[in-house]
Amino acid sequence: MGLAIMSKAIVLQHVAHEGPGRIMPGLRDFGIPVEIRRLYAGDEVPAPEEDIRILISMGGPMGVNEADFVKHPFLKTELELLKAFIAADRPVLGVCLGAQLLAAAGGSKIYPNVKMAAPAKPGEPPRPVEPIMPLPEVGWSPIALPFPGGTEPILFGLRDGTPMFHWHFDTFDLPRLPAPPPAPAGSPPGPPPPTGNALLASTRTCRNQAYRFKNRLFGFQFHFEMDNEGIEAMLEHAREDWQKVLGSDGAAKVREDTTRFYPEYERLGNRVIRNLVDFLKLS
Repeated sequence: MGLAIMSKAIVLQHVAHEGPGRIMPGLRDFGIPVEIRRLYAGDEVPAPEEDIRILISMGGPMGVNEADFVKHPFLKTELELLKAFIAADRPVLGVCLGAQLLAAAGGSKIYPNVKMAAPAKPGEPPRPVEPIMPLPEVGWSPIALPFPGGTEPILFGLRDGTPMFHWHFDTFDLPRLPAPPPAPAGSPPGPPPPTGNALLASTRTCRNQAYRFKNRLFGFQFHFEMDNEGIEAMLEHAREDWQKVLGSDGAAKVREDTTRFYPEYERLGNRVIRNLVDFLKLS
């Protein structure tokens, strides 16, 4: 199928100041029409049967919890849509809040990002360090690409240490495939069941930064799509966040880092978008 006749991408936008940034021109430049559903303004969440080439869920200050579902009912409807896309392994890109919603739709927990201790025994999950130390990420920090992240086609061209823009207080477990039925009694132990997920990127303070679930579902906790106007909009509309995390001169620090990192960030973020287009051509 040629790109000129590909069905559309639908962007789910949760707040006015967190739009698709460079994703929209990046897709349109390669012939993929883009429709934005401004859910905060009353646009409807699409139905699963709509002709959607890829569903793109953007960020927002709300959380993945019952209180925010009551305050923003479209989040619960979106979660059900994501569950349908997961069941069919239809292409999804979740960014920041969108990555959390996708993980939740896959059965994972969403919780505050805190400092974790190494497991006491092999196979045990890590535990929060006492006293609990929140570790929000606001501003610029480099990502690492643990295997298989560096070999994942959607991340081709990125390197360990690529600077990315972050704005989140929560993290998540990676979504997993349902557990298989138990083996008959007396059966020899088999290999561990497949998880269906791959961790693609991490940071020093937040392990689960980017992931693939199944074959066509991608979540990015960090922002690779922001333009300069979008970064300024975050500083304006989320003032309490940067003041809490970075202090009274936080905006100046973010702007200084933006001047330093943005040229490479834009180039490599556009590479991710191009990789996404190539993925859509083949999927």
